[in-house]
Amino acid sequence: MIFYDDVISDVPDGVVCARGVCVFIEDGDDEITNTANPQSPLSSPLAKARLTLFFSSVLYGTNFPLGALMNDSLPASAATSSRMVLAAVALSPFLPRLKPSMAPLALLCGCFTATGYIAQSLALVDTSPSTVSFLGALTVVVCPVLEAIVNKRKLGLQDAPQVWLAAALCISGVGVLELAGGEVTGSYKGDALALLQAVGFGTSFFLTEKLMRGTEGMALPVTAVQVSVTAFICAIWSALDPSGWLFTDNNFTLNKIMLDPDPVMKTAFYAVLWTGFITTAFNRLLETLSLSKLTSAEAAVILSTEPLFAALFGSVFLKETFGWNDYVGGALIVSACLANTLTKDSKVFVSLSGK
Repeated sequence: MIFYDDVISDVPDGVVCARGVCVFIEDGDDEITNTANPQSPLSSPLAKARLTLFFSSVLYGTNFPLGALMNDSLPASAATSSRMVLAAVALSPFLPRLKPSMAPLALLCGCFTATGYIAQSLALVDTSPSTVSFLGALTVVVCPVLEAIVNKRKLGLQDAPQVWLAAALCISGVGVLELAGGEVTGSYKGDALALLQAVGFGTSFFLTEKLMRGTEGMALPVTAVQVSVTAFICAIWSALDPSGWLFTDNNFTLNKIMLDPDPVMKTAFYAVLWTGFITTAFNRLLETLSLSKLTSAEAAVILSTEPLFAALFGSVFLKETFGWNDYVGGALIVSACLANTLTKDSKVFVSLSGK
């Protein structure tokens, strides 16, 4: 999950977008323009927003190992639908606030969001959480490509050097993860699904930012629609999945998960609660609050730490071990995320061009 506001050239003044959430800066809050001051006290609104967004990134890192744990006890369809239904219930009060004119694009956006979550859940069945997270970071390439195709944005080396740098780092990182290090943890099918996750989330973020331009007060309603559509699609997937709710002797139900004395099943139940209420619904709220204070570039830098926390929690919860290719490949992909926050006028490109 990356942050693509920098690829949008015509976001109105006063709007900040990242990770598919856009908000208006509060009137009278001029602290956002003072990001060059590194001495802001921890009690300032700007510092609180930074800490809040960093905390949000830490929470997102738990999604991947907990998703793998849920898949060990439940069918992927059941685990994902349970999580998304809980998140949809939590965000449902915001649904009536959506403007009717925004509904078609919001629904389409929700379909791509569902694609991302379903692909992520299936990838976690036989691919390590850290690998799924790092490959998911390849969304850094998706939105610039959509900008070039849909919005006819110029993406030549002179026009957008940061995009080419990010793409090169991403491709290098994936190559190191996939082709180096000897033993392969996971499968090429799981890796392909992790890449599809990037396409789903990246397209969702692109459509959300397009949807939110010039629209005030619609961030949470749009998010609520995305989550609700995702919950609906995942419920259909779960109902039709031969290994899911209806076609197994175990007959997985929420009541069974709650009452099952098996510690593994209890862990899955708590993981469903955590990922539904905390890392989906609550984290969206944290992002919205933080993005009313921070620039999108700074938000992107903070949130790009998510794959690192996914790897950390994977080692804690699942006792994952890492080879040199995991460290190098992961570092290259995170570097790509950071590189995409630059502009063609950044010092690094100016110095290289000799101007």
